[in-house]
Amino acid sequence: MRQSETMLPRKPALSIQPEDILAGHQPAVQKLAEELRTLIHKMVPEAVEKAYPHWHGIGYSHPAVGYYCAIFPHDEFVKLGFEFGVLLADPGDLLEGEGKQVRYVTIRNRRQIHSRALKNLLLAAVSLPEKREVRLSMIQGIQQAAFEK
Repeated sequence: MRQSETMLPRKPALSIQPEDILAGHQPAVQKLAEELRTLIHKMVPEAVEKAYPHWHGIGYSHPAVGYYCAIFPHDEFVKLGFEFGVLLADPGDLLEGEGKQVRYVTIRNRRQIHSRALKNLLLAAVSLPEKREVRLSMIQGIQQAAFEK
C-alpha cells in the first residue's frame, strides 16, 4: 500500500477573511480597525493583507520587507503591532511593549489613527532593511548595547 493511500483525506482549508476577524467585536472597535485598514492601504499601497485567525489579527506584508505590521482587535480598543517595532524611531512616544522585537500602538479613537506620528511609524516600518537577517542583527546590537550599560 502506498503512503498516500494510508493517509486520511485533507479537509479543504477554510478561507478566513479580515472581516471574519472583526465580526464578533463591538461596532466601535470594528470602525477603528476598518479605518486602520484604510490608512495602511493608503500609506503603503503595495501592502498585502491577510487574516491570521490563530493570532486573531489582520497582518500586512510588503514585497521588500515581508511581514511588518498587524491589527489586533480587542474588546474596547485596537492594537497596531509592528513586527520590528524596536527598530523604529518613535518621537511621538506611541510605541508600547517590552519584548525583544515587537512594539504596538493602542488605538482607542479615530484621532490617533490620523496622527502624523502613526503615519510616520507605518512608513518607517516598510523602510527598514529588506533582509530579515539584517533587522535581527540590528536588534542584537540594541540588546548588546543595553546589556553593556
